[in-house]
Amino acid sequence: MQPIEASIVIAAPPAAVWAALTDPDAMRRWMGEPEMRIDVRTDWRPGSAIVIAGEHHGPFENRGVVLDVVPGRRLRYSHRSSVSQLPDEPGSDSVIGFELMPVEGGTALKVTVDGFPTEGIHRHLALYWRGTLGVFKGFVEGI
Repeated sequence: MQPIEASIVIAAPPAAVWAALTDPDAMRRWMGEPEMRIDVRTDWRPGSAIVIAGEHHGPFENRGVVLDVVPGRRLRYSHRSSVSQLPDEPGSDSVIGFELMPVEGGTALKVTVDGFPTEGIHRHLALYWRGTLGVFKGFVEGI
């Protein structure tokens, strides 16, 4: 399956975009509606766990590992949703990556998602990021 790639320009400096991508409190606010009760736990050190849990048609818990962190420039982590019911083993995770680049008037943000264990996961993540990228832009620009 082809990677999911999407880019957007956000009218904010890279530091503000980075903060919104990595601050658990900010992430709770742009990742889902308040009734989803999003909880984000990580320390953003490569090799550390990342857990994103909440409620959406039932409880969910997305788990992964922080893969790459270059503050203000690049972030990558693996992702496996409990909803997928896939085992915790190689090949069950997708990889979500963010690249930030300063541009005139703000920051270009590129999101790439790769490594899909199933077609359903590919469709779900494509749908999620297609809508969420605009939500993220609005969140950052509204801060």
